[in-house]
Amino acid sequence: MQNVRIIFSKTDNARFISHLDLVRCFQRAFQRANIPIIFTEGFNPKPYMTFAMPLSLGIEGLNEILDIKVKNMGFDEIKIRLEKEMPEGIKILSCHEPEIKASEVGFSQYIIEIKQRAMSLEAFDKAVYELLTTPGLTVSKLGKQGKRKVVKEISLTENIQSLKNWNDNRETNVITMILTSNNSFGINPFLVLNLIEERLEISFDSAHIIRKKMLTLDGKDFYSLD
Repeated sequence: MQNVRIIFSKTDNARFISHLDLVRCFQRAFQRANIPIIFTEGFNPKPYMTFAMPLSLGIEGLNEILDIKVKNMGFDEIKIRLEKEMPEGIKILSCHEPEIKASEVGFSQYIIEIKQRAMSLEAFDKAVYELLTTPGLTVSKLGKQGKRKVVKEISLTENIQSLKNWNDNRETNVITMILTSNNSFGINPFLVLNLIEERLEISFDSAHIIRKKMLTLDGKDFYSLD
């Protein structure tokens, strides 16, 4: 038995594949590719598959992480077989032995491209930066307390680790931000976008979100350590 880490991208129309459908997609791909994935024991065996911080629907991912357990098979062979079976928009980037646990993921870096006509690019940049760096800034998030659903106030001040406006082409507003993203808690970038629209009293023509990469709990590049 060997542990295998698969790094893959999920872009274009594939960003609208739900996480549950993505799990099924990989399960079918493993079967078609004759990759000897190992299953759990018991009455309802399931394949050993763990996705690190699954994406929300509509968000692209450039370096997503899937850990599996297989019977002995070379990493290159797994990649070659698997990439032939993936649908359009999902690309297998690498297969290798994991060096650190997926639970070590602590943050996600996002690139957000926004099209809006309510403000100039420069005015929007300034307004967003001032808003998201406001001390004590919070956002409402639906959560659970026992079996009940409750609305919780989440601190953005504590969970936005980095924020930068990046507008080289000067046609759209582009924001890069690093948000808390771990096994116990994560900030959905859609919450941030909704807050921007609400506080600035504007509506976006479109917003395109890409998760570029994940970082460790101590803020290091996850992939350079893996």
